[in-house]
Amino acid sequence: MSEGFTMRVGGVDGFGDEGFTIKTICGCRVVYGSVPLSSFQMLSHGFSKKALMAMDIADLIGATYVIGEPAALDELRQLDLPVSAKRHADYLAAANLGLKAVALWLRKGDRGLSSNAMCKALFGVPAGAGTEHPHDPSDLRRCILFLDASGAHDQVQKMAAVSPEWSRLISGWADLTARFAKEMATGKKAPRTYALMQELLRDPVEQD
Repeated sequence: MSEGFTMRVGGVDGFGDEGFTIKTICGCRVVYGSVPLSSFQMLSHGFSKKALMAMDIADLIGATYVIGEPAALDELRQLDLPVSAKRHADYLAAANLGLKAVALWLRKGDRGLSSNAMCKALFGVPAGAGTEHPHDPSDLRRCILFLDASGAHDQVQKMAAVSPEWSRLISGWADLTARFAKEMATGKKAPRTYALMQELLRDPVEQD
């Protein structure tokens, strides 16, 4: 792994409860710790307007933020990055239950609140997951990736019992995922999928 330098800001001796650490890996800025709003401009200094914040990488390694140019972030994703302690604990919990595919997804998968909720409802892990439902196509994509990784597409109807919002989404799940797949085949955005999600999630009482 190519690591440039590490800088500590704030706290005692540069690092503490109110401080944060900045590492440079593959030209990307990896930030750990509590970051005050006043420091955000500094964190993005030196990058072009095309630079992005990669929350998927941050979640994977337990960082607060990861910032970099698109090509540099792609390079970073190709590295065998060490996962966070939380992800490793989730991996061990699933592995101990004999859930090999689920364990691998918990360790390295592209996770979010709604895909975590789906995993917890279907397999009992991770322990700290809630009942959050997908709010947009990005959330939906992570849920589909989880189902792909775990082989649990045939269990998705169980999510209808998790919450009213999940029940509404599951009622149109086949149409939703088909529309999403069609839009992803032609581009990176899914406005029609988002519109259908909004329609499904709308409270029936509000429609009267």
